[in-house]
Amino acid sequence: MTLITNVRAAERLKSIEDKWQAEWSRAKVYEANVNPSKPKFFVTFPFPYMNGLPHLGSAFTILRVDITARYKRMRGYNVLFPQGWHATGGPIVAAARRLSEGDAKILNELKSMGVSESMIPQFKDPATWVRYFTQEWKKDLMRYGLSIDWRREFFTTSLNPYFSKFVEWQYLKLRDLGYIRKGEHPVVWCPHEKKVVGDHDRPDEYVGIGPVEATIVLFKQVDGDAYLATLTYRPETIFGVTNLWVNPASEYALAEVDGRRVILNEYMAEELADQRHEVKIIGRVSARELIGVKVIVPLTNAVVPVLPATFVVPDEGTGLVMSVPAHAPYDYVALMDLKKMNEDALREYGIDPSEVRSIRVKKIIETPGLKGIPAESIVSKLGAKSQEDRDLLEKATKDLYSREYYMGVMKGEVGSYEGLKVIEARPAIESELVKLGHAIKVYTLPSKVYCRCGARTHVKFVENQWFLTYSDEGWKLRTKKLLSNMNIYPPHLKSDFMQLVDWLKDWACTHQNELGTPLPWDKDWVIESLSDSTIYMAYYTIDYLLQGKVNPEQLKPEFFDYVFLGKGSAEEVSKSTGLPLELIEAARREFTYWYPVDLRISGKDLMQNHLLFFMYHHAAIFDESLWPRGIGINGWVLINGAKMSKSTGNFITLRQMLNEAGADATRIAEVLAGADGGLDDANFTLRDVDTALSDLVDWLDFVKDNYGKGRDERLAIDDWFESTLNSTVKRVTESMEQLKFKTAFTLAFYELQNKFRWYLKRAGTPNRDLLKKYIEYVTLMLAPFAPHTAEEAWHVTGHTTFVVTEKWPEYDERLIRDDVETAERIVEVLLNDIRDIVGLLGAAKSVTVTVATEWKYAVLSDLKRAVDAGKPLKEAVKDVMGKDYGVPRQELSKVLQSVLRSPEVLELLVSRDVELKALAEARDFLSRELGGIEIRIEKEEEGTSPRKSNALPGKPAIYVSK
Repeated sequence: MTLITNVRAAERLKSIEDKWQAEWSRAKVYEANVNPSKPKFFVTFPFPYMNGLPHLGSAFTILRVDITARYKRMRGYNVLFPQGWHATGGPIVAAARRLSEGDAKILNELKSMGVSESMIPQFKDPATWVRYFTQEWKKDLMRYGLSIDWRREFFTTSLNPYFSKFVEWQYLKLRDLGYIRKGEHPVVWCPHEKKVVGDHDRPDEYVGIGPVEATIVLFKQVDGDAYLATLTYRPETIFGVTNLWVNPASEYALAEVDGRRVILNEYMAEELADQRHEVKIIGRVSARELIGVKVIVPLTNAVVPVLPATFVVPDEGTGLVMSVPAHAPYDYVALMDLKKMNEDALREYGIDPSEVRSIRVKKIIETPGLKGIPAESIVSKLGAKSQEDRDLLEKATKDLYSREYYMGVMKGEVGSYEGLKVIEARPAIESELVKLGHAIKVYTLPSKVYCRCGARTHVKFVENQWFLTYSDEGWKLRTKKLLSNMNIYPPHLKSDFMQLVDWLKDWACTHQNELGTPLPWDKDWVIESLSDSTIYMAYYTIDYLLQGKVNPEQLKPEFFDYVFLGKGSAEEVSKSTGLPLELIEAARREFTYWYPVDLRISGKDLMQNHLLFFMYHHAAIFDESLWPRGIGINGWVLINGAKMSKSTGNFITLRQMLNEAGADATRIAEVLAGADGGLDDANFTLRDVDTALSDLVDWLDFVKDNYGKGRDERLAIDDWFESTLNSTVKRVTESMEQLKFKTAFTLAFYELQNKFRWYLKRAGTPNRDLLKKYIEYVTLMLAPFAPHTAEEAWHVTGHTTFVVTEKWPEYDERLIRDDVETAERIVEVLLNDIRDIVGLLGAAKSVTVTVATEWKYAVLSDLKRAVDAGKPLKEAVKDVMGKDYGVPRQELSKVLQSVLRSPEVLELLVSRDVELKALAEARDFLSRELGGIEIRIEKEEEGTSPRKSNALPGKPAIYVSK
């Protein structure tokens, strides 16, 4: 499949990329060495898992790391950007085992990734996956133009004994600090074969699905002693419950659960029995018997009915569902279906139709961007009509649940939880429900998982598991202190991280039968994949001194104690380990220079695990001065507006994109997808790739044809363009510092080129010095985004240094003239307005432009001052209406109403003298642009135009004479 249309431009750019990558490599531009005379910046990306090739999602996040690294180099920092590879865990072992069993899907996936037929048998060994894909990832990231110090790469697991020694040291420290305990742990269990079901024990479509925590809420029957059990992941929605749902075709178990009579499905009864609950099935209950039954809602004591719904899956959860129609798309649609049902059909169920009609949804969560009843709004937007529109309802559910969890606030009849964020309220409400006996905590599987034997699995507790005690209050407080001193991009996510620290509970840090580092004191267990990936950034600083250069057995705990914690002395460590003194001192020097990590950029999916663990473990092991300084978050990547998916074919690897379009166009399309960061997902489009190809080639041609040309004399409009250059550099720099890379690139490349086109229109021929500065500034600001194109352009202009190590352009505040830039904007808006009017009226002989009278500038100045201070415009208008400007109130009111209709005039406010001067200087230009029409400029108090009273500051009145 061909992904692009602009093939010629792609081939040209790819040849340029090959050339400069070779030059940078030869010059060792990105090798970062200790240099005490320069400030350092250490930036990292979570190492990727080595069971496949990079796709555009991982390429998006790591590009944000590279842009940061390149920008910081140009700001004078000594930048370390290392990269490693992750192989810990079960997926690689599972894939190798499946291949050995002749699994066609694994075989075809390897072929699709370019593995030769002759090499495929080697992939029956997990080690081959690790070694092969580390090399393939490296090839792709190098072609992508990433500025990585490749001397420092490594991969994880006991296949790399150097790294394993580092992980062993970390876990010995955590044990000594009291942060590791032994206990029971939930696992995926096959009740038929009576064994733990790892990824390799299940068909491919069930790989990676593990136990999650949920809440079983118990609803007491009004007339009876039994409880109806419903499973939920959103206990905070208990305040919005209007009814319960059962599938009318289902049957349930009546069981004694810890001494109470509970109605639920047999699957959940078995799962609870395997999680330390006393469970005994004592009977059966049909759904028909339950429909119409009244139950009491915990915490609210509301009495609600049990109603029928076909969307309920009898063998998922408990088989019963608590209905929160305001906040659950399935519940909302099911309730609407029921309300539309024939009354006789309702009576057949034993339901009073009036009772169904009287059910009112209860909104209890307020979320920015969601108006009215959230479920109703999102269902209507997606066009779901009934319970059978399952694909649409699934999409609606995922979207709504995510938005409400991260941004929602508890509102309405929610008791003491009013005003709490959902992310805060959930654990508190869950805790209250459990404490009062209204709920049971359970581990379950978020979807059905089957063993290879064909049996459906569930979650069971096993003993003798090792845990990291993230629930430890002292550890939490230390982690919060670390977090409070960090920069989070975007900043509003810091409060979310604080809540996640409170939320995090103990974590099972070891697994069995997987790749990884054995636990030093219990070799039957392997440290699992998230737990060995917490402080490895420290290892980046020294690994190139160790890998293959010393015996890994020499890397004893005292070596790491000295290098990372400053304990002991280099001489003592050398004596006990046999390591050379100079190597030990060099390692200590590397670490103390580069640490702490200045910035770690990651996708939003790692907020609740890896990034929390990253903070926790640094807080536990390192001195405060070595705690990480920053985290940047971004969303996932959509392709052409849809989720990436291999099954639907909407999936593009980085290698495919590089083969077609090369590095720079791919990088620009990734930036334009939405590289400002935050939780919103970016949208990568092939249209942006083709556009980037054309725009980058056009820039190279423009630089070649224009650098060094222009006039020498100075015109008034040159002041505007010089101010624009400096103010744009300032705005771009501010955006770069906040990791708002799409904003920065759009300003630096597209908006500045648009400003230059206007400048050419105004000036005719550009000033030579300003043209040179413009080309250099754009090229320098392009370098972090499209480094190969920028390098080529830099050398086309005759420079002999590398642009990627050049100094970032500096702006001169003295040359930034806000009034001059605003006045020129007035001219541009005026030209467009006159064009529109002339276009409507046809031919015109002259145009009279009336500049507002002086008192109107005083009015708008007062308005703008109030609005800039944070006052809403309508309130500011009321305040100003009460002031005396020496004019009739009717005239003042007319001006203020005009501003309310066109508030953008406040952004065009300059002094009257500046506006008059700008329009006078632009008169000939306006006439020329309008085909020679005569332009007359007048003051309102002296004017003759019949429309002169309409003039506003920044928005002159226009009168066209035919």
